[in-house]
Amino acid sequence: MYTPENYFWGCFGYVLGVLMATPFIWWATQRLPWYPLRAFLRMLSLAVLLTPAFPYAGMSYLAPAWATAAFELIRPTMEHGVRRVLMPIGFSFALLYALNLCVWQLRKARAEKQAGASGSAGGDENGAQEDSVVPS
Repeated sequence: MYTPENYFWGCFGYVLGVLMATPFIWWATQRLPWYPLRAFLRMLSLAVLLTPAFPYAGMSYLAPAWATAAFELIRPTMEHGVRRVLMPIGFSFALLYALNLCVWQLRKARAEKQAGASGSAGGDENGAQEDSVVPS
């Protein structure tokens, strides 16, 4: 069995690996034209990769939920095996997606307010602000 230190460094390495893969996820979804769809795919991938779950009943350590679900599909250990793993993933995804869309709406409203306040000052010939950063 692993020591607590081995478990800590394993978790640290896994989270670091996911953080290193995150720019690739953002790059792969940047060409999607509609921001809510981009956010949906981005938050779904992060929720699937980062949600932990207990691999077996009575275990005191966590494992990635997607790996636990894969093992439950191959060799079920409980009668509600995959469902017990998909529920935390679904909750994490719903929370991440809702927070992402709330922040997006706040940023969009702030950019529109700044664009309306500066009106003729600082815009190009079409009235667009150059310093406004709002995901489309």
